[in-house]
Amino acid sequence: MRDYAIVLAADLPTSEEVVSIARLVGPILDGIKVATATLLESGLDILGKIRSEIGSKPLLVDLKVADIGFFSRTGWEGTNAKIIGKLANSGATHVTVHGFPGPVSVAEAVAAAKEVEIGALLLPLMSHAGARLCFSRHLQRSDLMYASEKAGLKLAFPEHTCTDVTEGILLLGEALDVEGYIGPATRPQDLQRYRAITARPIWCPGFGRQDRQGRSLEEQFRQWADIVGPASAAIVGSAVFKAPDPESAAQELVEIRDRVASCMSGS
Repeated sequence: MRDYAIVLAADLPTSEEVVSIARLVGPILDGIKVATATLLESGLDILGKIRSEIGSKPLLVDLKVADIGFFSRTGWEGTNAKIIGKLANSGATHVTVHGFPGPVSVAEAVAAAKEVEIGALLLPLMSHAGARLCFSRHLQRSDLMYASEKAGLKLAFPEHTCTDVTEGILLLGEALDVEGYIGPATRPQDLQRYRAITARPIWCPGFGRQDRQGRSLEEQFRQWADIVGPASAAIVGSAVFKAPDPESAAQELVEIRDRVASCMSGS
């Protein structure tokens, strides 16, 4: 994935529209994200169609996997492994995984993703209003360690303080060697908390209409890039696919990104 990547959230009503927008802006932007609703309508075949439009660029399947992990004498056999195993050879490069179900669920999802050679992106927090109801619950590092040990997982957690569920999920992701994280561009202070714990890529939804601070896209990109650094991706949706001219909108985003990246590098 390139530095300061821009990934299109192709959250459109039909699979035909998803493939069409991928064909239109895939050559301009740096990757595509598709969600569960698209797969339920079209099946996994759509991933191959998108892959043919975007070449080797990232293709994120936003399943938000959050089910049972179970380790038997022969290996992981829970629901998460069954879900993610279906993505083998599908064209997907990444899958989203929820952290709140706890250590065994996340451990199985990450192991299953590695088995099919795709990257697991863990969600320590979400961008919508009210997300803190779950993710800001108090959690100590000792609680996380105890839950992992009781589940039979021998994990080396970073020596970092943990105050809530968000930080606990980040520590769990570091211990399980996830590919990266999903972090809300709408919450710069929380992105700073991410970066205090991890150097891994952070893929950030929340650009454009979701921003609740009244920032322009360029202001939002600049603050985001300053916090997360180059090993990250901006996930942008309606600012592209609802634009009168999606190609021009995508090109404008690339120009904004390039200006911001140039300032970040000091060139």
